[in-house]
Amino acid sequence: MQKFLLSLAGLALAFTVILSTGCNPDGDDPTDPTGPDARFVTESGFLDANADVEVGQTFKTKVSLLTGDSKLQSVTIYEDDVKLGTNFFTINGGTLTANNPFLITGADKDGVTYEFEISTVNTVGAVRTYEVEVTDEKGLKDAVSLTITSKAPATTPIEMSLTGILFNASDILPTGGLDLDNGNNVSATSSLAEIRDMGINCAMPNATNWRKQIGTVNGAEMKRVVPANVENFSFANATNKEIILAAFETGDPIDSNLSTLNCDPNTNVVVTDVTIPLVVGDMFVIKGATGRIYLIRVDEVNNTTNDNNDNYMMSLKY
Repeated sequence: MQKFLLSLAGLALAFTVILSTGCNPDGDDPTDPTGPDARFVTESGFLDANADVEVGQTFKTKVSLLTGDSKLQSVTIYEDDVKLGTNFFTINGGTLTANNPFLITGADKDGVTYEFEISTVNTVGAVRTYEVEVTDEKGLKDAVSLTITSKAPATTPIEMSLTGILFNASDILPTGGLDLDNGNNVSATSSLAEIRDMGINCAMPNATNWRKQIGTVNGAEMKRVVPANVENFSFANATNKEIILAAFETGDPIDSNLSTLNCDPNTNVVVTDVTIPLVVGDMFVIKGATGRIYLIRVDEVNNTTNDNNDNYMMSLKY
């Protein structure tokens, strides 16, 4: 009886050894291996959660990669489940080549933290999910991700919205110039003026000799607004400096000049950016010598007779 029990015990031990060997054929791999661990680092200047980012700008994120039972092997970056192009991100400020995926080498295989700078989509309202995935030498993976919404650029409100009156240039009265900073009528030769009236055409009768043209002075530059060149542009919608700047950058240059201003040749001067005769609704952008950019709209063109009170009523913004 004792020999029989010892035989059973021997069989049980042998069976246990067989089972143990069968579940772990290599003898050194864990039965439930632990994979790598990826996690965001929370630090000023780096995103670690969903965020809105200004359209066309980049964002930074810092990711810590830890080993499990095996060494780290590679990292892959995805945008909406598609590998992100290498020209849209940098690693550690560009000190590492931005391959995708890129191999982890040297001491970094035992754990490393990487800084990524990623370019956002250049479309307002676009939503994209960015994922950083780490793989170890056994093929096990972990990842972190965040969603970025591209928002419209920040804008700078305009400083002023006002009206001004520009009179026909006259040798008698200090008229003919407009100070766009405050809408004040000044002399056509004043250093305060950005634009001036071009006076009369001596070859025409008095009733029709007002040129109804303006030009720039004192180093100002003027362009005609092309509304179609600026998204959703109107004078009313020009509530920030960026829109006014865009109107200037996309406006039509005015490169004419007019040397004969009136019947007194001693007052002849060269004025730059002289317009064709103005009509109600004309819009121009003027860059002053100080760099300030003004938007003007012609609201009235008032022609009087024999008194040099001809004038334009204008709305101004800057």
